[in-house]
Amino acid sequence: MFGVFTLVWALALAASVGAQPTATGKVTASVFFGVLIVASIGGWLVVNRRRSQLEVSHDLITRHTGSAAPATLSRAHGESLRILPRLREFSVTGPERLILLGSGGALPLTSMSSGEVRRACEACGWRFDGGSELAVRDVQRWLHAGRPAEAAQLIELFGPFSEAATDEDADTSLVAAVLEDCGDRALRRNRASARDAYRRAAAAQHAFASRASSAAESANRTAQASRLDSKAQS
Repeated sequence: MFGVFTLVWALALAASVGAQPTATGKVTASVFFGVLIVASIGGWLVVNRRRSQLEVSHDLITRHTGSAAPATLSRAHGESLRILPRLREFSVTGPERLILLGSGGALPLTSMSSGEVRRACEACGWRFDGGSELAVRDVQRWLHAGRPAEAAQLIELFGPFSEAATDEDADTSLVAAVLEDCGDRALRRNRASARDAYRRAAAAQHAFASRASSAAESANRTAQASRLDSKAQS
């Protein structure tokens, strides 16, 4: 965009200077369009400085963004990569992300081609595989890190994780906990979205209760489901 603007101002400068009959007019046109050209070039430099770059090696994948500290995925934490689609969950949006399954690590791919990223990673020996057994670890981590919308996306892609409990409470379904947190965060912005999240959380908790191994466990899990039913109806 800034390149187009620079070209337009340069052409306009040439035409304007040529059309001016006096030296004063030529100077005025030169100054006016010169300022526009400098501003366009400056804008390009600012945008280019903030543009993200991905550096891929056999052991590390590093994302550089301007003056911010680099973010890294390390082979020491796993070898299974996945590229997640754009995030559109419970009024939360985000770009495509490169994740190292099971590690909790994720790099936004803003302004990057996911196809080119994948080819670069595969050329350095990284694999694009892994499934629910690794993804469930990231769901737990992202829930605890306050990133429930991203955790919910993982559930949609790799779930349903019907038998997984949260790390903190064996009677609470991991899926239900994620969806309830999504509902709580969406409540002020979008009440309808929050209620939908609570309904889905209640359904997940009821399914979790149906897999209980004892009467006491079933009662505890059902009590949690009833609490979520009440939130969905409030």
